[in-house]
Amino acid sequence: MHGGPALGPVFERARYPDAHHVHWWHQPLAKPCAARPYLDLLEAALAEFRRVAAEAGGPLTVMASSFGAHLAVHLARQAPELVKDVVLLAPTFNPEDAALRLARRAFRVHTDHPHAGKLATALAMYEDDPGRPRFWDVFGALSLLPDVTELYFGPSAGPDAARSFAELIQQPGAFDGPTSVATSDDFSALDHTPVQSAFTGPVAVLFGAYDPMIDAEKDRAVWEAIFPQAAFFKVETGHFPLLELTLAECLTPA
Repeated sequence: MHGGPALGPVFERARYPDAHHVHWWHQPLAKPCAARPYLDLLEAALAEFRRVAAEAGGPLTVMASSFGAHLAVHLARQAPELVKDVVLLAPTFNPEDAALRLARRAFRVHTDHPHAGKLATALAMYEDDPGRPRFWDVFGALSLLPDVTELYFGPSAGPDAARSFAELIQQPGAFDGPTSVATSDDFSALDHTPVQSAFTGPVAVLFGAYDPMIDAEKDRAVWEAIFPQAAFFKVETGHFPLLELTLAECLTPA
């Protein structure tokens, strides 16, 4: 269950071309004028999960990255009998907070850039009047800064990781902006108070030591409320452990 929302699994498929045992699910696009695109996404994820589990003939490992963690929580809540175990990779419980943390980090890195002032103004206006319109102003200003994708990765990933990510995200189907906006806004309108999951099997949560989007200490308490049995691990990556570690390291962290 990849992140975004509205990111396609092109990054994972490029990183693991031989992982034929993994089902890299491509999230559907939001329907035009959909009333509740996030709820539609949850329904689509559950339907696909039930289909793949039926084909496999038994419970499955659910691996989710970033925003995809919310889809994993939904699957574990609605169909716990079909879940073998759950692996959450840099799960973002509050995507708006995560994006704002990234924007502040980008501003510190690019203070001298000609467009840095626009980002500073957008952030200040958000602080004075929080809400989705101001949030999207911040997001727009953030997009004016260069090399933002480099911030997603840890220092050991090397420049090729960020360059590959930037190239892949330009491919058709890699990311859909309108779907991302619609799904994000619908998500933000709901109550996301943590509720303990019905799933009681193994859960592993991996936080990247260099993740610019997540406050691991703060978010750990949230994910513990949902999965009290969870084991937590800090890995030497940024926001995409699956793109910096091996698949085996993500599934069985030390």
